[in-house]
Amino acid sequence: MQQATGRPAGRYGDEGDRSPARRRTIVAGVAVLAAAFFGWVLWAALGAATPDIRADVTAFRVRSDAAVAVRVEVGSGSGPPVGCTVQALDRTRGVVGVGTITLDPSRPGRRAGWVTVRTRDRAVAAALGTCARVSPKEQD
Repeated sequence: MQQATGRPAGRYGDEGDRSPARRRTIVAGVAVLAAAFFGWVLWAALGAATPDIRADVTAFRVRSDAAVAVRVEVGSGSGPPVGCTVQALDRTRGVVGVGTITLDPSRPGRRAGWVTVRTRDRAVAAALGTCARVSPKEQD
């Protein structure tokens, strides 16, 4: 019996087609793409983890079945005014009213203000919606 010393020709692909230099180029290209992707993911995660505007509902007072007063406190550093939406919630956590408040950046540090939100039913809680910087065109 004779033992085979190599692979049968053509059975496992032709190894002569791929040179080591081509393999290194492909591996390097994949590594660069992977590094770019992970860099972008890290950049996006850090940007989302440290928002430039921090806002909280610090108090609310139910005025009647049709209105609730909400105190919003915002810390955003200097810059244009900050506009926030505020939601009034009923006992099932359903939204029964929405209001907006714009806080002026002229005072340094955290800024606070009260907004009255009209409701269609009695509110028992208040929650902050979204906050964003307001451009000068949106203020008018």
